[in-house]
Amino acid sequence: MLSERFASIKGREILVVAFILAGFAGIFYKPVFCYDIWLHIKTGEYIVQNNYVLPETDPFSYTTGRKPLILNEWLSQIIFYFVHDGLGFRGLRLMRVFLELTALAFIFWAALQLSRRFLVALLVLLVTAYLFRTRYMIRPELFSILLFTFFYTSFITARNRFKPIHYAAFFLLCIFWVNLHPFMLSVGGLIAILLAGRVAQKIPCADRWFRVARPPFDPNIAFLLFLVASLINPYGYRIYEYVFGTTPVVKQYIPEWQPIFITLQTGVYRAITGGVLAFPLVMKGLVIGIILLFLVVIVGSYLRKVQWTLEDLLIGTLMCFLAIAAARFAWLLFVPALLIVKYGRLQAENRRLPQGLRRVMAILLCVGVSLCGLYWLNEGCRRIPYNFANEIQLNKYPDVAVKILKEVTLSGRLYNPPAWGGYLLYYLYPKYKVFADTRTYLHGEESVIVSMMMQYQYPGFEKLIQKYHFDVLLFKKMFGDSRPFSSSGWTLIFENRNSAMYLRKDDPNEQNLKRIAEYYKKNNIPFDLQKGFDIKKLRKDKKLSKRLRLI
Repeated sequence: MLSERFASIKGREILVVAFILAGFAGIFYKPVFCYDIWLHIKTGEYIVQNNYVLPETDPFSYTTGRKPLILNEWLSQIIFYFVHDGLGFRGLRLMRVFLELTALAFIFWAALQLSRRFLVALLVLLVTAYLFRTRYMIRPELFSILLFTFFYTSFITARNRFKPIHYAAFFLLCIFWVNLHPFMLSVGGLIAILLAGRVAQKIPCADRWFRVARPPFDPNIAFLLFLVASLINPYGYRIYEYVFGTTPVVKQYIPEWQPIFITLQTGVYRAITGGVLAFPLVMKGLVIGIILLFLVVIVGSYLRKVQWTLEDLLIGTLMCFLAIAAARFAWLLFVPALLIVKYGRLQAENRRLPQGLRRVMAILLCVGVSLCGLYWLNEGCRRIPYNFANEIQLNKYPDVAVKILKEVTLSGRLYNPPAWGGYLLYYLYPKYKVFADTRTYLHGEESVIVSMMMQYQYPGFEKLIQKYHFDVLLFKKMFGDSRPFSSSGWTLIFENRNSAMYLRKDDPNEQNLKRIAEYYKKNNIPFDLQKGFDIKKLRKDKKLSKRLRLI
């Protein structure tokens, strides 16, 4: 059976796909830029060094106190640690390439089987790869992207019924997955839809509107196995509390959890390219286009008496809703894309499409593939030399400030932006604990608000400095070349193009200031105990400017 499927692919088509995937490998081999990965590596290291005993409370931050800690991604964190320990960041980048390319290969294969047209499958591949660009970061979510695409594409293209060995493999996969990343719960949602569809088919006259779905497995058995597997984790049912209990907080404050159209400000809307979370015009247009086409195919199918299964209709609609509701789920639109291919082919095979419309669709298909190919050549392939030449996007991190803190141990409490918390822990723990990091669910709403007031200097932020007894302030520069903070009670001890660090002026910090002065003297860097760090003066020295990243 498998040989028959391979026979439908021509040799030159295999070469084209291999060439495209090789190009994507270079594009996905991006330098490390993820605020979370540092914390994941450090957590994995902590677990391994403590004989694989998961910590019950957070060891990294002084603001979390004795809050119970749920490491729902502990297995991913251990994997990240071992890959990094053995192969460094290069190993993590290669792992990202492998996971992303394998997921795309599953989607291409499913599109090819559903359409039996190489150009259709190629277009789905190119479009899905662009959707995946929002999830390039090295995070536990990569495992869920791979496993979810494997599960769904296997389900939608399966021809044979499950045997006992398949149910056993599914059970083990779910156990493995639930300890990698909580998105495993999505599988339960899909199976629940299959169960609901089975019940709905018993409604009188349902067969007039929907085809009967024939999934390759018994939904009752699969759902039972899913439920049991989802409880085989260190926290049992509490993992559900984590997933559903923290959603309101992250949806309110974290951009990737907010609707994609929340960023329709003028500047972002006009942008053709942009940052991962900016969701430029191309991404917004693609999301809208896939959803509209999905709806058009549904209406067209029923106008031409081509019935959908209720399960496909519900699953496709759910994926469209998730993609609109949260920017981070835009990649799930590969599901309605495959359903468009599936039912579009059914209409064509039943000769429900007029001949003229078929020609128009063929022309649009060729144009779509050409435009997608040109876009990737311009937007992605030209960045490959940069990707291979750089390992970490250092301009996104306070690397020089961290080096100073590492070599000069300062006593007292450190304030840091949450986005940099993991990076600081990676290099400075256990010498320093952080104020906050990207674990919004753990730090809670108060820490998020405090961080925003501190970083943007909203009215009242000075009182927060006193309330939390900060001794060292590390700011993320967000206002061009201007200093983000000015006060007679603080001394500027470092500043460059992306960060600024201040030390409180009082008796307890007198020794800290002396340590900083001694460090600069030892490294031949001018520093005035009264005036502090003079960036304008230091910029005149080209060697120091390059060394401290002042420009």
